[in-house]
Amino acid sequence: RINLLKPYFDILPSRHYVSTPVDSESDSTPKDLHEHPLIWPKSTLESLFAKYTHSFDLIVQYRRMIQSEYDALGQASSVFSSNVDFPEYLNMRVNVLSRAFGVPALESDSGAQWSASSSETIGGSSLLDELTSYPTSNFGTYLESTHQPSEVLRLRAMSPLLDMYNSHPNPNVLWRYNEKTSSYDIRASPDHKISPGDALLVSYGKYTEGHLFAKFGYVNGDGSSPTEANLAIFHRLFGDVGLGRQFSQLPFHEWDSTSSPNEFQGETELTKQVIDMQSKELIRYLIFDDGYKECVRVNDEDEYDRHGELKLLKLQHLMRIANRLAAWVVRLPAKFPDATPLQDLSQRPELEIENKAGINANRMLSTCRLMSLTADDLGGEAAEILRGGLYSDSFEVEKGDPALEYRTMRCVARLCGIALNRYGEYLSPQGRQEPKGFGTREWDSWYVREGEMRVLGITRQTLISEAERLKRRHNLQSDEAATVREDGPCPMEYSLPLLSKI
Repeated sequence: RINLLKPYFDILPSRHYVSTPVDSESDSTPKDLHEHPLIWPKSTLESLFAKYTHSFDLIVQYRRMIQSEYDALGQASSVFSSNVDFPEYLNMRVNVLSRAFGVPALESDSGAQWSASSSETIGGSSLLDELTSYPTSNFGTYLESTHQPSEVLRLRAMSPLLDMYNSHPNPNVLWRYNEKTSSYDIRASPDHKISPGDALLVSYGKYTEGHLFAKFGYVNGDGSSPTEANLAIFHRLFGDVGLGRQFSQLPFHEWDSTSSPNEFQGETELTKQVIDMQSKELIRYLIFDDGYKECVRVNDEDEYDRHGELKLLKLQHLMRIANRLAAWVVRLPAKFPDATPLQDLSQRPELEIENKAGINANRMLSTCRLMSLTADDLGGEAAEILRGGLYSDSFEVEKGDPALEYRTMRCVARLCGIALNRYGEYLSPQGRQEPKGFGTREWDSWYVREGEMRVLGITRQTLISEAERLKRRHNLQSDEAATVREDGPCPMEYSLPLLSKI
């Protein structure tokens, strides 16, 4: 089979074809250089993206995932570790990551079986046994323990030719897996006219601009995908890092309610260390004490204080959602949702009428509503409500009175401003200048960065305007409950006693 597949292997992007350094911009670099951000040296990544911004983190997490796979395979097989070095594994893993397609196959599908019939086995394991042994979707797709032989097996497959198609949210070509022929059918989309010489594009699925770039290594550059940014600015996410069940630095059950703790015995000490570290970082979200005329000083002793008790409950809830990415992101829909696939892939697309659809920040508003609560909110029952929701996986703070909503919007706007500052030199006129060479690594990185900064800037300005409008409408100008500390937070030491009370 390897001999039969050699022509396919030979056309896959590979680092082995490179005759000049990866960082070189020389024209002598062969065109089939693996130009994917996961292959870039660290210095290149840090020269094109600000550290700890959303897409930077996605690229880093994909690299960590691949490194963890390589380490695990090496531990399991000395033959593997002595024959495959990490650059070689990284190169081929990126090919699989960016080119594999889904296969909803039945066990009776002969094209998906390891051997001629479902009753035969290889290495003592059947296809079903093999798939069930994988607890994550890194190589197959996660299967529940209740899996029955009659159910569909969702696999991943490399598909020569189909993987040569690029992707677009509005594709002119459609594909589907045909279980009768064990192959993919590719047909023209009835919604698009295709002329000779047109570029043919399929859809890989729904991705944001940054995730499309981190996983597949390119962008369409026409505003056809949504953009998002991460407002977890004071702590690092270790659970849902944007890769779902493909990879997590914490046991899945710590942030994914569908997982069982029994799957991850022996990892609780690492989890405890991470949570202890995060709790110290999470306090930074609570030191602004919005809604209070004076800063809240948490008692070192066990003496009861309703304001200190509420702050402790807020910290416990932040710990509950600290590793859930959805609770910390804001998103804008596609800027130009009706953009059509480019016919000349080397040309920058002409921009059309911009989409004016609203910001998706509901989860982040809920997170900031939690941070902004005072003991008098929610009818004076804020502490009781938080206490009742501590063990609910889906608990969110509901909308409150105008003063609480004002503080909530200003909280999100504040975090957007801090997140924007991470982009440093990219915020300057020179940093925002569009580079030459549409489709180059510099242009693609600029495009992704601009999208993230646009999300943060629009969200910040929109929420500041809405908050001020709310303030005027409800005459909150002199209301102590509308206090927002824009000049700086309260002293950190006022909140540090919380750590001894968790």
